[in-house]
Amino acid sequence: MAPISTEQITTGEEWGYQLKWDGVRILAGVDPSGVSLYSRKLLDKTSLYPEVVQALSGLNERRLLLDGEVVYFHPELGRPVFQKVLQRERSRAISMHAPLFTYVLFDILVDGDQDLRKLPYLERHHRLKEAVSATPGLLIADLFLEGEHLWNWAEERGWEGIVMKRLSSPYREGKKHRDWYKKKIAVNMKATAVGLIMREGRVASLVIADDEGSYIGRASLGLNEQTKKKLLQYAESHQAGAAWHALHNDLKKEQLAWLSQPLTVQVTFLEWSQDGMMRHPKLVSIEGV
Repeated sequence: MAPISTEQITTGEEWGYQLKWDGVRILAGVDPSGVSLYSRKLLDKTSLYPEVVQALSGLNERRLLLDGEVVYFHPELGRPVFQKVLQRERSRAISMHAPLFTYVLFDILVDGDQDLRKLPYLERHHRLKEAVSATPGLLIADLFLEGEHLWNWAEERGWEGIVMKRLSSPYREGKKHRDWYKKKIAVNMKATAVGLIMREGRVASLVIADDEGSYIGRASLGLNEQTKKKLLQYAESHQAGAAWHALHNDLKKEQLAWLSQPLTVQVTFLEWSQDGMMRHPKLVSIEGV
């Protein structure tokens, strides 16, 4: 069941509200034979999150099917950081020094031999709290009854947004419902422009990387003609070889000008895609030009 984007905060006694956790959606199957983790597209993620498997292993006395989000909670920022989860998603091997992730649970679909999907969400949330005891690595998402205050709290602290759920709603696959909604807070972050995309000798957009040097998208919104001319001059005096040995598919057909001294940029965008790309990015500022 996936929430539908909206710009409005629902109101009324029939609604409950939760923080939107910035991570990767994971379904967890638990039974006496073991633990299995699956993505929303039912890709097997069991080997990718051993700490989550270990945390869930203590619940394997009966069959459970759980729904939630795997997140990295940054202790200094006091909120989840999606890029850390993305690094794990892209990794082929997990280092013993890799950061640990938390499985934030917000729904239970099966408990023993009972299919709970037709139960109201409020009852499923209560059943979830009964089924999952306090365990390191597991967290049950709180359910609030006042949306405006939660939105203000999330906005002040830089969280991803909030999710609004009809308390009487059954669990339905996908977005074929009018029961779960999400209101997002735009992401604002510093990043690095490692190159330019050129069109007919002119700057079309910037090639953006995160603080780990991974490609996170291209950005052109926010560039005016004067800035484009300055960027072209900068590129001519700061030429370099390719920043990456293997290009992202998004860049393979483009004419690229790489920068020997990348530029620090401030960029805002709607949200992260599941493959770690910025959605609808806009450049706020560019340092050094």
